[in-house]
Amino acid sequence: MTNFDGLLFLPIVKGKIKVLLLDDHKVVIDGLLSLLRDDPQIEIEEVFTNGEEALQFFKNGTGKEPLVDVVVADLRMRRGISGLEFVVQLRSVSPRTRVIILSMSEDPKDIHAAVRLGVSGYLFKSQDVDLVRKAIYEVIRDDRPYMSQEVLRTFVDSQEEKQPEQIRQLTAREIEVLRLIAQEFTTAEIADKLNISEATVDTHRRNMIQKLKAKSIVGLANFAIRNGLV
Repeated sequence: MTNFDGLLFLPIVKGKIKVLLLDDHKVVIDGLLSLLRDDPQIEIEEVFTNGEEALQFFKNGTGKEPLVDVVVADLRMRRGISGLEFVVQLRSVSPRTRVIILSMSEDPKDIHAAVRLGVSGYLFKSQDVDLVRKAIYEVIRDDRPYMSQEVLRTFVDSQEEKQPEQIRQLTAREIEVLRLIAQEFTTAEIADKLNISEATVDTHRRNMIQKLKAKSIVGLANFAIRNGLV
């Protein structure tokens, strides 16, 4: 069991999670190695400093998929292709491999570009490095995209002009709960996925019903779908 942000996080996965690191900053690689090597369920397969070499690794391993379960990649590297270009090219050689972007960039345009390409996660390098491990478990365990609270808030705030006033009243956590409600997850399942209590989920749901002036859970789900939150 691991503690993240004061919350108990229980990684429920089967077998080792194979991870590849892609970043041209040695201090970042060293920090990630120090963190992830201590985790008994994570296995570091390879470390690369440019995207072309990483892609060649996957091409050489064709037929052994999934060669790697998760790639943690920088967004911009000083030579070669970018992290987003890597994501595009990786699909043709290892489509089942998930990519988590770990970037210095907090520019909403970069987050939107990553989301459009279907990355499995986006984290800021300015955040606690332990979130990388949480993100790895989340994308493997639930097979859904993971954004930290800070990234999600930046993502949502950047669309304020396009969104109704009601959405801007919601907190980042409420938006996470709303998205899961719209995907028909139960209260217990939402609590488990977000590592919060069922009572907290109920509180978020009541607050959203009041803020959005919805009549029921169905109303919340419809609102989320109409406004492109899922």
